[in-house]
Amino acid sequence: MSMSLKVTPSKNKHVKDTLRIKGDKLDARLNIISGKQGTHFLTYSPSLKISGFGNTKEEALEFIKMELQGFCEDIYSMNNTEREKYILSLGFQKEKFHSKNFSKAYVDQNGRLQDFDKGTVQLEVLQTA
Repeated sequence: MSMSLKVTPSKNKHVKDTLRIKGDKLDARLNIISGKQGTHFLTYSPSLKISGFGNTKEEALEFIKMELQGFCEDIYSMNNTEREKYILSLGFQKEKFHSKNFSKAYVDQNGRLQDFDKGTVQLEVLQTA
């Protein structure tokens, strides 16, 4: 499987992460967080829980592109039911009227969480033991 990937700076903070699966084609629009940690650059896709690292930002972006390639190969090795269940387990939701389009909650330009059911959002802390 080969795919063309590009990373562009976000003009808005409220870009919704989406996956669209049609036959053997997957289209994705994902927010990627990048920054420096010590001497390495890191990139991270919160919605897919994949990351990349490198000595430069470009290396980190190339690494996360390879990880996305692996993600795609993994989900295409699943049958349709397994694939849908896995994508839903990542927090994506099917869009109404599009049986294989999935969308993800996002933070809008005012810093407010969007696309969650009212009254269900909880603040939690994850800490290592």
